Amino acid sequence: MKRVKVLVLAEYIGENHNSTAYYWSQIVKQLKKTFDVVLITPDTNHSRIFAEKYDVTTRYVQFAVHNKNSLISRLLGQLKQTSRFLRSVRKDIDQVDLVFTGTNPILTMFALAAMRRFRTSFKWLVLVHDVFPNNLVPAKVLRHSSYPYRLLTFFSKKVYATPDKMICIGRDMKVLLEDKTGKSDEIEFIPNWASTTTILPQLKSENSVISDLGWQNKVVFQFFGNMGRLQGVPNLLKAIALTEHKSSRFIFIGCGSESKQVVRSAEFVNKQVGYERINYFGNLDLEKNNIGLNACDVSLVSLSSEMFGLGVPSKAYFSMAADKPILYIGDTGSELEVLLSEHKLGWHCVSDDAEQLASLLDSVASELSDNPESTDVNPRNVMERHFSEQMALDAIQRVAEETIKS
Repeated sequence: MKRVKVLVLAEYIGENHNSTAYYWSQIVKQLKKTFDVVLITPDTNHSRIFAEKYDVTTRYVQFAVHNKNSLISRLLGQLKQTSRFLRSVRKDIDQVDLVFTGTNPILTMFALAAMRRFRTSFKWLVLVHDVFPNNLVPAKVLRHSSYPYRLLTFFSKKVYATPDKMICIGRDMKVLLEDKTGKSDEIEFIPNWASTTTILPQLKSENSVISDLGWQNKVVFQFFGNMGRLQGVPNLLKAIALTEHKSSRFIFIGCGSESKQVVRSAEFVNKQVGYERINYFGNLDLEKNNIGLNACDVSLVSLSSEMFGLGVPSKAYFSMAADKPILYIGDTGSELEVLLSEHKLGWHCVSDDAEQLASLLDSVASELSDNPESTDVNPRNVMERHFSEQMALDAIQRVAEETIKS
């Protein structure tokens, strides 16, 4: 019997690259159990290692080098990458039963939507991690009232309405997409996940990062991952500078457009107090995530204001796998705020209120300093019961099968 053929287009793939690459790696491995999978992805060491290890039929395209922290460089990079993707996609698109893509590069999604208007034979499933151009507003790139934003919104509604089905990673995102596309049944909510096999809890006293800093007896708050425009880093740094609890320590692990501001703030605050209160650790390879994620008492997950429905940080799920409570800074009613409320996983503060956040940080530090075992949350248990990797992958497999049959 002929097996169904699925074409997966992934901007990043590889188990030790970044969280997006990790997610796509697991998805491809899951789909390969049932379907004949053809992967189209940029030619990198990560993609080569993955494809060879798991014997995945792969069409490599040249990677478009760009500076993701520069809007101009990023746009030019997306144009080049999209052009290369399309040249490769055209070779297989009439021979596959399903095309499965993400929302990045966004220009590729626009191009595929245009292609779909003229070649309707292929079914199209999209995993939505970003909603464009809505995400340009909190990034301070465009204003709601601007003509370019209104024009991009007009075209994006048509683009997001084109796929046969979409998978979104937040309930707030589902609301936004339903409003954007006028569709409901075609949009499935499947939350992010993390592996409880590769990420394991570790005693703070045994963590090498904590030991090197000499913070074993301090209350350590950690920001982990992407320090980009949408992560609310300036507000977080302002709040940290206002905190007063002597036992509080803050570590930033990762990189991004705001990392230089983290370094400057750390130097200023540390000089003011006369000791290292803020540590900028820098980037950490994904294969060492377990060490980094366990280097804290509390995981800080932050988003800029006006991010309702626009993204769900994967770092929250990775922190849950490491059994860390979460202090979330973001919009009320957003996916992570609802998640924390439903499962009692930590604390919430609205974005852009540095004084309120500073007060909450001091309160949490006081609570944990007086009684390190005072929190009764069990994030890892919640992860295993509600957000396991296999649960998410099975759900994605189901949606892929439904899309093919639709």
